[in-house]
Amino acid sequence: MVDNSQTVKANILVVDDEQIVLNLVEDTLTDEGYSVTTTPSPREAIELVKQQAFDFILTDIRMPEMNGIELVKEIHQIIPTIGVIFMTGYANLDTAKQAIKEGAYDYIMKPFELSEIRQAIARAVEQRQNATKATLSKELNKIADLSNLMYASGDLASLLRLSLSFAIIQSNAKAGIAFYFDRPNAELVMMEAARHSNGNQEARRINMAADAWSVVPFISTPCLIEKENGHPLFGTQFFAANRTEILPEQPGRVVIVPMVRAQKMLGFITLFHDNPEYELKNSDTQVLNFISSQLAISLENLQLLQDSRDSYTRLEYLQDQTIQMEKMATRGQMSAEIGHELNNYLGVVVANFQLMNLRIQKGVTEGLERFTDSITDHLDKISRFTNGLMDYSSLTKVTFKKVDVNQMLQRIVEFLQPQKRFREFEIEINCQSDNIEAELDQGLTEQVLYNLLNNAADASVDSPVRKIEISTARAGEDMIRISIRDHGKGISVENLNRLFKEKFTTKETGHGIGLVVCKNIVDKHKGHIKVESSPEGGTIFNIEIPICQLAEAPAPVETA
Repeated sequence: MVDNSQTVKANILVVDDEQIVLNLVEDTLTDEGYSVTTTPSPREAIELVKQQAFDFILTDIRMPEMNGIELVKEIHQIIPTIGVIFMTGYANLDTAKQAIKEGAYDYIMKPFELSEIRQAIARAVEQRQNATKATLSKELNKIADLSNLMYASGDLASLLRLSLSFAIIQSNAKAGIAFYFDRPNAELVMMEAARHSNGNQEARRINMAADAWSVVPFISTPCLIEKENGHPLFGTQFFAANRTEILPEQPGRVVIVPMVRAQKMLGFITLFHDNPEYELKNSDTQVLNFISSQLAISLENLQLLQDSRDSYTRLEYLQDQTIQMEKMATRGQMSAEIGHELNNYLGVVVANFQLMNLRIQKGVTEGLERFTDSITDHLDKISRFTNGLMDYSSLTKVTFKKVDVNQMLQRIVEFLQPQKRFREFEIEINCQSDNIEAELDQGLTEQVLYNLLNNAADASVDSPVRKIEISTARAGEDMIRISIRDHGKGISVENLNRLFKEKFTTKETGHGIGLVVCKNIVDKHKGHIKVESSPEGGTIFNIEIPICQLAEAPAPVETA
């Protein structure tokens, strides 16, 4: 006998009622590197097989206690995979057929040469290795197919059905039920299948709260249970309420295969076996572990996919909401701009009415037509403005005509000065020349000046210098400059860079539209605005517009 702790080619049990044969075979095979156990008794051989694992049995066919064919049949009940080599001195066709039926690797005639024994065992070992490789390859292919099918399965029912059917086939079970706790929907999903079912079963769902699932005992590996009290759901209120639906009557033995992922049990497979003597072998455990592991991964991935789909659906909804909000914001912006424009026109109308009222109160009726003309002109502008609201671009359509800039400024100051906002301010006009004419859209230009003067008044509310200065001058031969200066706290460098580029305002009730509109109007006049500001000196807005409107690109906004 060799030391079994060393690596050996195979473990062999030799059975023969002749001791000399046992001795010869043992010595020969031990020298070849095999682990050899011998016995003259078939009954003892059966007990030895129950106690330790053997790869092959080399047995005589004709023995007084039990013949070799009968012995192998009983041993195959214990170890179905053991390889068999028969020896006999009384060969006939019948025994040869029986030997083949029992899956014999070889059939050796007595008396034999020792080389025959060596060769017979060597061939048997080689055949067994090749068969094992083929079986392993076949199993790996099945496993690969299962993995591919799981990967391709796009729904929960298909995953459970596929995995359950594979587990039933691999463990040679009669039927089974796959249980999965669908946490988002608070349901226990059940898929039933039988060994010869058509594979079209539908999943059943039973309402199950998360706290009911949380009391189900954790199982880490496949195990054999007593069907009733060993079931994971046994003892829970949920089991008591749904007992007949969960565990139908099935004879035989039951195997529980848990689906475990990250130390969390997602569900389990219940397999029903016909044989009441069924034992869960290590090879079965390995295959079932793989199936449940792959299923748990696939279920988790499916949940992630569903979560992603739900998130995408929510994202689409939020995008739709955002688009609607943007539409509302655009409408709000347009409403603000429209309101701003109307307020400008109405401000002029109101100012003229106030001036008329003051003159009438003083008994001065001469020159009132000047105010009525201005009111009529601005009411007409309001009419044209509202009629063109369907065409947003009409808000800043430009109609050029020659305008005396100094007179225009005088009229603006006259109707601004009586307003409450400007009563505490001195508005000073400094004109470089008595007569400066330029091709302008008078209404839009007045709107720009009105906006800037209002801003100047708002910026100077807390200033000790209650003065706004307006000046006109030529800027070269072809341009006219209109400057508006306040003595307020000035504009920071950071905010200077934001002017005209966005709807910027520092007013609590401001909407940031005024300067945007101003820039738009000046651009349409092919002009530009320069802004100078400092905390000590206030802010100066310089508007430069061509005297004659030529086809030239508007200059960029500059800040200083």
